[in-house]
Formats: sequence, structure tokens, C-alpha cells
Amino acid sequence: MVTLLKVYIVRHGETAANKDGVIQGQLDTQLNEEGIRQAGLLAERLKDVPFRVAFTSDLQRAKKTAEIVLAHHPGVELQERKELRERFMGSLQGTKLPSQVRKAAMRNEDSIETGDQMRERAIAWWNEAIIPVAKQRLEEHGQGQTIEPLNVLAASHGGLISIFTNAAVLEGLAEAAPGVGFGRCWNTAVSIIEVDENLKGRIVKYGDISHLLQRQVNVVDANVDEVETDSAV
Repeated sequence: MVTLLKVYIVRHGETAANKDGVIQGQLDTQLNEEGIRQAGLLAERLKDVPFRVAFTSDLQRAKKTAEIVLAHHPGVELQERKELRERFMGSLQGTKLPSQVRKAAMRNEDSIETGDQMRERAIAWWNEAIIPVAKQRLEEHGQGQTIEPLNVLAASHGGLISIFTNAAVLEGLAEAAPGVGFGRCWNTAVSIIEVDENLKGRIVKYGDISHLLQRQVNVVDANVDEVETDSAV
């Protein structure tokens, strides 16, 4: 099977809100010093990947992470997409609540973006941004031809990445490779989806932070923007 694309979906680096347990949602927070360091380690890991296309959430923490990665890839245009934003957390944005109170509030707060709404925009990004690139690649090289995969960078958020990967599998847009499981998506975690000539995705890596573990970097062990009532595969 010919691989047309390799899509590297990365979570942004750490923010002060991540560290302090503040619900960010779509608040436009910035990377803290540790987040910039994490993004630098991510950039070092990906510096030899010849990216040709790059997308990012328009929120600063994701955009800055992508910019740090692309410092090794001059000439690659960074395209901002609102569909890659974190979940809108409504009236809870900017608040800091004890774990049990937060979970109850998330289940009962109507102003929070629903899982269905989030899945819809995540899948829309894939179909409107990634699939056309794959189709163009196929038109340029033809069915069954051996080609080098085109590498795509996408910088987003933990909640969105989790929702998207689960939805892609459930809706038949992608499958998980053997041994790949969906767990927590840490800051600057890397997930890789290969897209074949049938426009089907194969998730070959999820939530990998080996670039941090090798440097013994501490990571925030929770993401308070995730709504834990959502189902997962």
C-alpha cells in the first residue's frame, strides 16, 4: 500500500494555566518558559522531517509551538485553522476548581462545546484540509506508484487531538495500527497518521513524548480541559 501523506499532529507546549490546573478552553494563553523549552525539544526531534505543509490552531500556545518547530523548516507556510482549537469551555474558562467539582460542572454546564460539535469540526478539518492534499498527491503520481510520503505538521490541543483520533476510528476514516492505544495526550506529544492511496488513515503513533523523557522533562499529569464523560476507543 502506498503512503501519500504522513500527518504529524502535535500538542502545544506547557502553559501557566496547564501547570496551575486552570481551565483554558479557547482562552488565548501563551507558552510558559517550560513550554518553550518543550517545544524546542519537539523541534529538535522533528528537524529532519521534511515538512511541506503545516497547519495550526489559531490560539497562541499552539501557533508558537508550530513556529518553533518550523524554525528548522524555512519556507513552509503556517496555515491557521480555527477547527483545530481546543474545546470551548464556556463559563468555566479561566476557572480553577477541585477535581470532583470540576467533573460535575463539566457534565452539567450547558455552555461547554459538546463532544458531537467538537467531532464535527475536527473531522471537517481533516476532510477540508488533509484529504485535498492527499488527492492532489495522488493525481500528481498516479495510483500504485512508489513515492515519498509528503509530511504535514498540525499543531493543536489535547482535547481536540483525543476527540479527533477517536472519531476518525469510529467513523472509518482511520484505523489504529497494532499496538497503538489512545491514552493521555501530554504537552508536545506527537501522533502520526499515515494516509494511503485509498485516502484511509492509519494511526501509527499516538501521544509519544520520547523527546521529553530522554531529557527527563517533567510533564503536567492532567489536562483539565478534557471532558471525561466523552466516550473513547
